[in-house]
Amino acid sequence: MGCTSSPDAVVDIPTLAQLPTATITHTPTLTLTPSDTPTATWTFSPTVTYTRTFTHTPTYTATTTLTPSQTLSPTATSTPTATFTPTFTPSFTPSETFTFTPRPTLTSSPTTTRTALPTLTPLPTLTFTPLPTPTYTPTFAGPTVFSFGSNYQSILPRSSVTFAFSSNGDGGRLEQLNNAGAIVQVFPVFPTGSYSIIAPDNYGRLLTYRFVATRAGIEAARTLQISITCPTNWFFGDQYAPANAGCPAALAAVGDGRFQTFERGLMLFVNANGLNRIYGLQDSGSLYISYANGWDGTTINNTPSPSDRLIPDQMFNWVYYSTLAPIGSWRDTLGWGTISINTDARSIQWENAIGGTNPFYIDAPGGAVYRFSGGESGSWARVK
Repeated sequence: MGCTSSPDAVVDIPTLAQLPTATITHTPTLTLTPSDTPTATWTFSPTVTYTRTFTHTPTYTATTTLTPSQTLSPTATSTPTATFTPTFTPSFTPSETFTFTPRPTLTSSPTTTRTALPTLTPLPTLTFTPLPTPTYTPTFAGPTVFSFGSNYQSILPRSSVTFAFSSNGDGGRLEQLNNAGAIVQVFPVFPTGSYSIIAPDNYGRLLTYRFVATRAGIEAARTLQISITCPTNWFFGDQYAPANAGCPAALAAVGDGRFQTFERGLMLFVNANGLNRIYGLQDSGSLYISYANGWDGTTINNTPSPSDRLIPDQMFNWVYYSTLAPIGSWRDTLGWGTISINTDARSIQWENAIGGTNPFYIDAPGGAVYRFSGGESGSWARVK
């Protein structure tokens, strides 16, 4: 009545008020009970999908204009100010689909780990170990040669020479060396003392000796040289003699001689000091061979030579056609003559001793000198 404009107006109060059905709201309560492990805690984050369908089909029939004031709530009361007879037919078809898919989320939770403190281990008891007593091991130094000499520095061939030496070694030896430094003779001697030898005459004009002192497997040495003074000089000059040449056995012998050169060598003839021999020298290999002269003094083989060459003459003609060269025939080895035969006298001189296999020297025109290794055949070399 308080809501009407006239205090005398009569208003019908409805005896029935139908309130709308409250909307049900589902609020699911999810209580997660995570598994508690010593190292991690699992937290689930669910995925919730809601699918709702509401269909409201209300029907109202009113006889007056109504301005309702309505508050929908589970406890609300609607008091309209006009009289109406509503017909409300709701069609409520809720369709709700609830899908719950838990998704585990691994959340690492720090876990306190107890680490046991190390057990204290008592330090070992110090034990005094005395150092070993040092043992002295003597070190033997190598030997020392204090002196080495001889009573002569220049001697005649096959003369006696005495060596004196002093050292602190426990053994010793005396060595003779050749020009190449190789040992050719060894004489056992005391570490300190003297020793005499006969100087050889077949190792040249300069002899080399070495004293070696030994001690504890170590060696020390000193060297000296002794020159040989030859009683006779070389007819071609001592300075041209090979370094390893001995002394002349005697003065040079001079006698009848011949000389002729060929395309690949030469021939020499000497008739001196009881010799009467022909020497053929080939360039190939520096080889020579000799024959006793067998020419009768008149016979000559006149086989024609090439126009610019000469045939061998006199005793060379005989040896050319009657004997062989060191290798093959003389024609194949030497070829034909290149100059006419020379009839100058020739000189010959032996080294060490006359004859045998001792080396010897023969001169040639123009001052040339050839050294032969010795014997009836061997090798030759030009020394001047």
